[in-house]
Amino acid sequence: MSDEAPALAGAVLSLLGALFFLASVIGLLRLPDFYTRAHAPTKAATLGLLLTALGSIGLYANRDAAFVLEKLLLILFVLLTAPVSTQMLVRGAAARGVPQAPGTLGTPTADPIEALGEGDEPAPKRSSN
Repeated sequence: MSDEAPALAGAVLSLLGALFFLASVIGLLRLPDFYTRAHAPTKAATLGLLLTALGSIGLYANRDAAFVLEKLLLILFVLLTAPVSTQMLVRGAAARGVPQAPGTLGTPTADPIEALGEGDEPAPKRSSN
């Protein structure tokens, strides 16, 4: 019975990861504009990959330590890069003037990152000459 527990936990985690991937796809298809669509894959797919990788560790728990280390490095890489890349895409879209859907609350910022911590005033807009 104890040999089956990691495999069962791995299967459950992998299934939960697949459900988060499905939620990511549904959000990508149903949300109205670029900014909200960028949110769905970042959150749901990142968590889906995390759960799927942990499930893979559980399913193949009897492998060597290099396999587990590989999956943990994959999780770390995705957790560090997915939010940053999405933030840069959203900032680029805001800088180019990509419109938001009507009724969307808030406005995306295209200010340089360095200027965001320097008080309450946004950075001056750059001319597009």
